[in-house]
Amino acid sequence: MINKLLFLVLPILLIVSCNTNPPTSPDVTPTGNVVLTLKVDNTTIVSAASKVVIVEDFANVSCNPCVISNKILEGLTEVTYGRSKLVAVKFPTNFPAPNDLFYLAAKEICDARISYYNVFFAPTTVIDGILKPISTDSNSVKTAVDSRLSITPRFNINIEDNLEGDYSVNVDIKFIDTSSISMNDLVIHTVLTETDIEFEQAPGSNGETKFYDVTRLMLPSKDGTRFVN
Repeated sequence: MINKLLFLVLPILLIVSCNTNPPTSPDVTPTGNVVLTLKVDNTTIVSAASKVVIVEDFANVSCNPCVISNKILEGLTEVTYGRSKLVAVKFPTNFPAPNDLFYLAAKEICDARISYYNVFFAPTTVIDGILKPISTDSNSVKTAVDSRLSITPRFNINIEDNLEGDYSVNVDIKFIDTSSISMNDLVIHTVLTETDIEFEQAPGSNGETKFYDVTRLMLPSKDGTRFVN
């Protein structure tokens, strides 16, 4: 996907069934170290890999339509496609309500992605950084996902993680097709999400108490890693 002259690769790292508590203030952050090892090899062309579609979704705990869009994405990622084909990344917004606790806990990251895609309202859904279906229309979202699944991937991305003391993440990227790609325009963003978060009481006005695939960290920062050929 080419957008604003940057070619983005977005490996998604999932923390499954974490025992962390939901953020109760912007000052509450996970403890321990997260160590990222990133390896990019453009010297060896590998065979085609299975296509994985990335959904970046922008929502807010006080956004009423977001209840519908969140259920749509949950159904698509968990049932219709499965996480081997469809991966969701939720970037909380500061609108319609500015006190979304997930947004406050990752403000810098969320602001960067909101600005990148010029997001003005929630919910907004972005498929593979290119398509923007109607977030509350399941057919619209599914059609967009299907269209991207039919595309041959340009990269082979393997991710391994290990939680022994520090949380270490190894990302290995190889190329399938380098045609029309300017290596100096590549920026790699690695996102840590928390898969399943539940509150006893809704943190916002839309009544939701369960949240999925919420962004926690971007590694090494919101600016990503620029690949230099």
